Amino acid sequence: WFFDADTASHANEPEHSISYINEYVENSAAWYNNENKQYENLAYAGLICQSSKEISTFSSFSAYFEYGIEVERLYNRGAKRATSNFPEIAYDLLTNRRYGVGEYIGNNSVDKGRLTTAAKFCKANGFYWDGVISQETNLREFLFSQAGFQLLDFEIRGGQFSLYPSVPFGSDYKIVNNAKAGDSTFPIKALFTDGNVRNYKTTMLSPEERQLFIAELKYRKERRYGFPETRVTRVRLADKEGGYARDPVEVFDMTQFCTSRDHAIKFAKFALRLRQTVDHSISFETTPDAANTLAPGDYIRMGVSIQHQDGTARLHTGSVAPDGTLQYNAGITNGTLSVYYWKPGMTEVVKGNMIVANGMVSDQKFRGSLFTNAPSKTEARVYKIESIAFSDESFVEISATYTPLNSDGTMKLLDWSNKDFDIKDNG
Repeated sequence: WFFDADTASHANEPEHSISYINEYVENSAAWYNNENKQYENLAYAGLICQSSKEISTFSSFSAYFEYGIEVERLYNRGAKRATSNFPEIAYDLLTNRRYGVGEYIGNNSVDKGRLTTAAKFCKANGFYWDGVISQETNLREFLFSQAGFQLLDFEIRGGQFSLYPSVPFGSDYKIVNNAKAGDSTFPIKALFTDGNVRNYKTTMLSPEERQLFIAELKYRKERRYGFPETRVTRVRLADKEGGYARDPVEVFDMTQFCTSRDHAIKFAKFALRLRQTVDHSISFETTPDAANTLAPGDYIRMGVSIQHQDGTARLHTGSVAPDGTLQYNAGITNGTLSVYYWKPGMTEVVKGNMIVANGMVSDQKFRGSLFTNAPSKTEARVYKIESIAFSDESFVEISATYTPLNSDGTMKLLDWSNKDFDIKDNG
């Protein structure tokens, strides 16, 4: 260089750089044979801007898609179509290898028959899932949480995944609210007594788990090619059913998928009856032969001598004052009561017959005691099986949830008469 201060343009970095290359590659012959199949898995939309040539910000954008991904239909078989039926969505997610978990689960691990029944059940009762899965999620957790809103059980039977209605339904797949225990729509699969049960346990729900509530339901009101409106409906048990206007509010945000007020109210009625009437669950062991035909979701009768008293009879307790005055929450002033009683100084609880006359107990042994009604007979109650597994000793361990019945044998959970509920729309 003539001067020491002179430098070359390429001394510290390349003088030129390649910033972009257009590459043209001829497609294979197979591409030209199926030109219309090359972009079938893409969803696309067009945007027209007529008021400006430049867009400086694009922070808020919404689109209305009338149809979703085309999937295999479980009812009305034929060509693939978009669906808002939740069992069909579940089947596609479980078997699709491109965006589902079909590579890990696949058709052999899915009970297509039970899923088809669930799909027809949702169709007949107006239960739809009009939503978008916008991000990755745990599929088991997603199916379990969303199935409850459709009144479905998420099941794994014999290693196969499925969904199945939680409530009795008829040949038209509609809910049968007046189904009686033992009917074809409400079958009882087995009877368990002291003869085929061991290690019987009862687990009572805590007061917090039985707290009645007001269900605040949020769902969408759709307008084609328009913006959805969020609607709110509140449902609670009527006063005569034990509900109260100041019960705590539990919010069920169903805006992700629910576009029907009727769907939301049916779910609320079921959830409120569930909280009101189901108070315990049981577990026990039995022989493999006795549980041979049973599976989760089946109903059984349980009649063992050690079971607790049911209903209001469990609250029939009282005391006898030292002067013989009866204090009893059942309001009886005359008659004979079969009771278990105890008083300070006694080393054990004793059973006896307490004679009451004009609200007084004359027998000295009962005075100053606490008592409760003794059950007059063992009642065979109905339970719904939640899980079945083998124990360490090769017995079958069954867990089941209490299914309360009305006096005529119908299911209390489906006692949905509007007069028993208070329904208000807030928006």
